[in-house]
Amino acid sequence: HYLMCCERLGIPDMEQSLNQMLTLDFLTVNSDRHYNNFGAVRNAETLEWAGAAPIFDCGTSMWYDEIAQNIRPRADAASKPFRSKHSEQIKLVTDFDWLDIAALNGIDEEYAEILRPCRYIDDARRDVLCRAIGVRVRMLEEIALALRQERGRE
Repeated sequence: HYLMCCERLGIPDMEQSLNQMLTLDFLTVNSDRHYNNFGAVRNAETLEWAGAAPIFDCGTSMWYDEIAQNIRPRADAASKPFRSKHSEQIKLVTDFDWLDIAALNGIDEEYAEILRPCRYIDDARRDVLCRAIGVRVRMLEEIALALRQERGRE
């Protein structure tokens, strides 16, 4: 329904933007992507639709409400807005051709460097989060491969 509405309004590239948003939310285990947390951008002078708004309000990501010992990256997690679980919502992604999964190699080390100066994230939590993002990348890789194989049989 959302994509159909965007198409009728003439908003460009919304399917790919939605695919990217759902993928990022899967990777980061964002639990609060409600309808007020995404949208479209217009040119302020011409009012022409420019496309999807940049992703914002991701404060409920990366197990923000869990202590380190309870972080389970393979566990199914709550999601919004289209499905209640990430395992179901990621199935709405229509293609991963835009995704260079190899570009995510080493994201755990990069994430560690980003988190290192955060005074509210201790070493134990940082280590768990970095391992968890690596696991989520591997899960995504499996999902993307399965979709590509399924499309190959069509």
